Amino acid sequence: MTLENIKEILPSDFTITSSSETGKQLYLNQKYKDDMVAKYIFDIDYENEDINLNEFQEKYLSKDYFNSEGNLQWNYYLIFLRNGLPSATKRDIEKDETYARKFVFTLDELKDYLTYEKASSAAEENIVEKWKAQLTEADLQEVFSNENYVDAVPRYIDNKTKGVEVLQPVDSKPDETQNFVLDEVSSLKLNDDYRDYPEKRNFEFSKVNLISGPNGVGKTSLMEAIELVITGNNARNENDLPNPGAIVAKYDVDLDEKEDAFVNSIPKFKARDYYWYNTRYSQRGSNTLHHSFNRYNFYNSDSAYHLSNNASSNDLTTYLSAIALGTEFGAIRDRVIKFRDRISKKLDKFNDTTKREEAIKAKANDQKERLKQISDPEEVFQKFLTEVKQLKWKGFLPQTINDETKKFEEDYSVAFSLLNSIIHSKAVKESDVLKRISNLETLKSQLKTLAVNKKELNGKIKEYQKIVVESESTLTRIDNALLYLKKPKSFRIATIDEDIKTLEKKVNKIETFLSEIEALDISKISANNSTFQEFNNTQDNLLTNKKNELKRSREQLQVLKNALDKINALMIDIKYYGREYIEAKENLDACPLCNTPHTKAELEAKVHTQYNDKESAKSIEIFNKNISELEKEISEINIKLEQSKSYEKLLKGYFTEEDLKVKISEVQPLLDTEKSQLAISKKELDQLKNLSLDLRLEGYSLDDFLKLKNTLSSKYPTLEFKAENKSKFEDLKNNAQKKIDTNRSEIEKVNEQLSKLDEAIRELLDDNFSQDRYNEEIDFQIKEYQSYRDYFVKLRTYIDFTKDDFIIEMRHSLESLNKTFSTFKEQKVKFEELTLANNLIKEADSRIEKLKPKKARATSALKVLNKIILEDSEEKVLVDFFQKNENEISEIFTSIHAPKEFSRLSFSSNKIVLYKKDLEQEVPISQISTGQRSALALSIFLALNKKLAKGPNLIIFDDPVTYTDDLNILSFLDYLRSMVINESRQLIFATASNKIARLFEKKFDFLKSDFQKFELSRSIT
Repeated sequence: MTLENIKEILPSDFTITSSSETGKQLYLNQKYKDDMVAKYIFDIDYENEDINLNEFQEKYLSKDYFNSEGNLQWNYYLIFLRNGLPSATKRDIEKDETYARKFVFTLDELKDYLTYEKASSAAEENIVEKWKAQLTEADLQEVFSNENYVDAVPRYIDNKTKGVEVLQPVDSKPDETQNFVLDEVSSLKLNDDYRDYPEKRNFEFSKVNLISGPNGVGKTSLMEAIELVITGNNARNENDLPNPGAIVAKYDVDLDEKEDAFVNSIPKFKARDYYWYNTRYSQRGSNTLHHSFNRYNFYNSDSAYHLSNNASSNDLTTYLSAIALGTEFGAIRDRVIKFRDRISKKLDKFNDTTKREEAIKAKANDQKERLKQISDPEEVFQKFLTEVKQLKWKGFLPQTINDETKKFEEDYSVAFSLLNSIIHSKAVKESDVLKRISNLETLKSQLKTLAVNKKELNGKIKEYQKIVVESESTLTRIDNALLYLKKPKSFRIATIDEDIKTLEKKVNKIETFLSEIEALDISKISANNSTFQEFNNTQDNLLTNKKNELKRSREQLQVLKNALDKINALMIDIKYYGREYIEAKENLDACPLCNTPHTKAELEAKVHTQYNDKESAKSIEIFNKNISELEKEISEINIKLEQSKSYEKLLKGYFTEEDLKVKISEVQPLLDTEKSQLAISKKELDQLKNLSLDLRLEGYSLDDFLKLKNTLSSKYPTLEFKAENKSKFEDLKNNAQKKIDTNRSEIEKVNEQLSKLDEAIRELLDDNFSQDRYNEEIDFQIKEYQSYRDYFVKLRTYIDFTKDDFIIEMRHSLESLNKTFSTFKEQKVKFEELTLANNLIKEADSRIEKLKPKKARATSALKVLNKIILEDSEEKVLVDFFQKNENEISEIFTSIHAPKEFSRLSFSSNKIVLYKKDLEQEVPISQISTGQRSALALSIFLALNKKLAKGPNLIIFDDPVTYTDDLNILSFLDYLRSMVINESRQLIFATASNKIARLFEKKFDFLKSDFQKFELSRSIT
């Protein structure tokens, strides 16, 4: 490989500045308008495959690299020219990021790398516009409108579709003023009524423009403002339009400046779509310029996001087809499919309806065949009228064959029911029923007369029986009274129970008193000859004196004890009380103080010996003895007072104050008297109890006595119930017995008369009715025959007959009439069925004829829609697109993708396939990396942009490489730089990534005034 070979392929902006000592390393500069763009080192040591990359860079690159300033260091490229270098070695070299971007090329590959291929500028055929033309020609323009399916499909079927002139506004021809080439957007002004962000509202653009800043500062709003003012709509927020004049732009057009403002003018933007993108111009149509603009000029972050986050081959193909074919392609294709499906269902429904109508016709024809043999309903109806006259029918009667018959049928049913009821009653004719009613009423009258006579006689019997009952009641009362009158003692039954209770209470009181007296100890006072008052006063005075004396003795003893020393006093007390202790104890065998064994005599001798020793001891003993005696006397007095007061209190509860004025010794006789009275009362009580028992055993009781006494007093107020009136009560008994006998005799006479009346009733009944219920039975039969009579009355409403006409004959005639009527109805129904069958055939034919034009339109529509779906399927259109643009897309893809492991790409079987370099190994798009997918999408977009001949020389990117690795970003930016240098393109690039923004600036900073940077921000409020 020679230097001449290199010079032959170098572009004009590349210059070889020097070489190494061996001449195997060439140093080159790339310049743009005298400004340095990049530095290259070509290693043309073609045969050397043993490359030590670190040593090579230190030797040939590092010094020059560090001598360079600013962004130029980011634009160093090291290219090894080799043939057949191992793939692994090549990959390791190209991945290295030290100092420079690195490539391993053959000479041909270097030539491809250095040569920028300009596009042929042949715009793609717009398949969507082709579809619209086909659909409009087939009257299916509503398919590519916004009309809903529910209304649009029926309108098409009914040949009532909305024309294009109704769907869209009218214009005559493209506006010539829009036939210009937009070279550059020089400025943009956002008025206050355009979105809140970006906060910066005025922009002056250059050839290359970087829009940076975090999310939410308005980068996308700025991009969409450019899209809105140029196209009149947004692809991402379709029909979300600002107010007219909200956006104002200035364009560079043929070295002049053209001002533009946003207005919602469909003719304006349709004209631009026509001139810029060769979109078919129809006099009536919608604005689709934004779809074309997004296909050729605006690559937004949505495409980058979907390509990065979907690994499915089908999903990726869908997104790539949106880039390659435009977003409107998928939207209209979806509408075509949905219209096709709905119209297909309509056609199926029409065919089903036609089949159903044909089936109705076939069934109706079968019915006509069955109804060939029928009688004339009019003849049968005339026969029916003749029989009606013979029967003397009075009910409702239809006059013609077509009259309503329901009322006749109802009347017939009632009449027939009445006849059946009469026949079941066994009545032969009406006269028999009337005669039977008359006989029953005569019988009822005769029986009623006899019943009245019986009632009078029974009344007399009741009067006699009443007198007998009253007399027997009187007799019973008198007999009960005589039981007492014959035994006078029996009258005691009235008070004996109360007398016993009174006497028992008296005995209990005496016994209780005497038992309480006996329980008292009055031994110390019972013989006293004073009254209770005198005795108590004497003892109270004596007690007071003794208590005073006891108090004085204790005081004197205390004075004497105080005069002695305490020990002697204590000894004296011990001796004194010891002597008393010894005297009180019978069996004493030890000293109570020290428990020393001594006899009682020894202890008495010791106490006396010790005690008699001194005079003081004797004095204390005298006082102690005196005090002891006083205490005993006081106790004795208290006992006497207690006995006296208890005795007096008990006596006062029984005797009077007067009785107790006697001496205490005289109370005993009073008690003896009470004891005697107690014995008398007990004896009297026993006698009363015995009498009470005897009376009750004989049948006497207090309740019976009182009731009898009250009864007698009310019945005989002048006759007192007592023993002296016994004879008067016996006279009353005799009178009552006489009344009883007289009235019983009268009752027997009346009973004989009743027997004769009963015999007369039996003869009238004659075993036809029961003796006890004949009135109910006769009344029942009368009502029964009266109901039969009512049947005849009701029947006469429907049939005219005499009282002696036989019922059975009338029913036979009525049944015959009904049979004729049924025949008439049957024949009439058949005749109507025949008419109905003819009508059904006629109506089915009419409906089938009405469906024919609808079926024809549905079939015609399906032909056009299926042709679009099948002949212009997404796969076929994409295959055609990739076949026409495969070389350009592949060239761009291999330029912006690093490392360069793929040589080309193709599209088949609805899948995009890439081919690995050298191996020609197929790799489906779903198996490549996120960055590779992003590079592929960008390649398609850039290939389309390069084809624009008259469209805007503008290319806009909104975060296109967010999901791409650094090497691919640099490759992409290198390609954009080549495109800017070699193509007449204005570049507007927006990113939220600080890293990408820095890389972009380093790649385009060489443009100086042709590079503009806008850093958007958001104020903190």
